[in-house]
Amino acid sequence: MNLMRSTESTFPCYWWGIGLEVAGLKDVRPDLSTYARYAFDRLPQLPFDLRGDFAWLSSQRTYAAHIGLERAAKNACALPSLRTEVVQLGLALPRSFDDFISNTLLQEHVRSNTDCYLDLCSRPVPIPGHDGYLIRFLSDSQGCLFWYLYLPTARADHAVLSAPTFYGTDEELWQDEAPEEPELVFCAESFESFMCRFWLENEVWFASYEGTPMLPEGARYVDQYHRAA
Repeated sequence: MNLMRSTESTFPCYWWGIGLEVAGLKDVRPDLSTYARYAFDRLPQLPFDLRGDFAWLSSQRTYAAHIGLERAAKNACALPSLRTEVVQLGLALPRSFDDFISNTLLQEHVRSNTDCYLDLCSRPVPIPGHDGYLIRFLSDSQGCLFWYLYLPTARADHAVLSAPTFYGTDEELWQDEAPEEPELVFCAESFESFMCRFWLENEVWFASYEGTPMLPEGARYVDQYHRAA
């Protein structure tokens, strides 16, 4: 599985996500707003063996309300076009990305406490002032934050970036224009690692907020944060 280390990133490194104060992590993950930027180098290790096949996810609980529900038809139409556009640029979609976006059963395992939804852009978008392309795949329900697959042109790997700025095709743009200096931050070394952390942190939040049993992996994740604090 090709991935990009945070030490290799030309973008600032942060985890831009939800607060976990409800899980007892006020010191390291306070609830500052809907989302906040948290120290990337303090993130706990993920408690699963990531091989690109989402084996860690397929055995987990599914939900009627999940991230793949809202734009399922749109995403299904966008994916073939995206595949074609990527090949024409001489690039390649990570297999893990293609497999997850095309597998609605996998998507049913992932929920979001801020109602994020899969929102696939139909073609890669150049990054202003940087090498490579962005492919939007996840959006906040109120447009507060967006997540992008990053495909650099000079190397055969990928990462996940996030920003409060919308990057998309000309037909999609709803802001006047993108800033000359992107607000993008590096938030994951691979698509699968991003989805794993996104899924796990939401499971931790829901268990803490609802008072329901927490996954053993979620409890270990919280404990690692406590130990590092």
